[in-house]
Amino acid sequence: MKNILVIKLGALGDFIIALGSIMNLRKVYPDARFTLMTHRSLIQIAKQTGMFSDFIVDNRVSYFNLKEQVRLFREVIQGNFDGIIDFQCNKRTTKKYFPLIRWLAPSSFMWCDVVKRTCLNVSKKKSCSRGTLTLDSIALPWEMTDLSFLHGENKHFGELPERFVLMIPGCSPTHPYKRWPVENYKAIVQHLSEKGVYSVVMGTKAEAAEVDAICAASPMAVSMLNKTSLLDIPDLVRRSIACVGNDTGPSHIAAYSGRPVIAIFDQRTAASITRGPLSINLVSPGTIDKVTVDMVWEKLQPIVDAAVPVQ
Repeated sequence: MKNILVIKLGALGDFIIALGSIMNLRKVYPDARFTLMTHRSLIQIAKQTGMFSDFIVDNRVSYFNLKEQVRLFREVIQGNFDGIIDFQCNKRTTKKYFPLIRWLAPSSFMWCDVVKRTCLNVSKKKSCSRGTLTLDSIALPWEMTDLSFLHGENKHFGELPERFVLMIPGCSPTHPYKRWPVENYKAIVQHLSEKGVYSVVMGTKAEAAEVDAICAASPMAVSMLNKTSLLDIPDLVRRSIACVGNDTGPSHIAAYSGRPVIAIFDQRTAASITRGPLSINLVSPGTIDKVTVDMVWEKLQPIVDAAVPVQ
């Protein structure tokens, strides 16, 4: 394969987990030209890999948005890819996109399903025909992502204290069961202040109430509300002693940024634990509030003690 389309639409955490494998495709196909189909919000991260020559935006709009569907498939067909590697592997890509691309593609191509580890060879003599299928197995590299290449503008980093633990108390508004209680974050902030360590609390406008409440728990809590971009997160993490966060995209970014990350999970999302080299995952046996403050502090305290000089 010399002209390859990679499909990975998101969400953010899933994209970060897959990014190492996506980047390793360069080792398997060193001379190939890569295009990425992804959500618009993830393109800035993907650009910093230096891997992709072009991007196709797929914001996962309704199938009834015919204008967007026509635009999307026109760009795919015009790309004339001889290889398509599907990292999304859901109904949208396997049941909707593959049949249409199989029909519309101007020439033969291979469709690789990363989850099933299979490759469908679609042999075509002309466009607008289904072509014949043969099935092969594929072996693609899979390893963790190192986000040392990722940097933001870091506009507000002058406001950061010298030593701090980063708090990530937000998550998608549609999944409130992923949020560790604010009162628990406040207790962690107070434990840290007793040791003379600051807390830095990040979040977007959607998490304003949580960030404000946590920062109100101690004068040693610093708000970074709406002051960080996705690209800022790795640098912010590298400035910290450690991170404590919910099951959310920024926690997955933090897990590959070189500092210990204590990530807290409801049992329903245990499969999406962080996989960074210094990850500490606390998975609740029930609802997320079953992970107690003491359980988190037991993991965090030794890290803080090792990082803070004895007075």
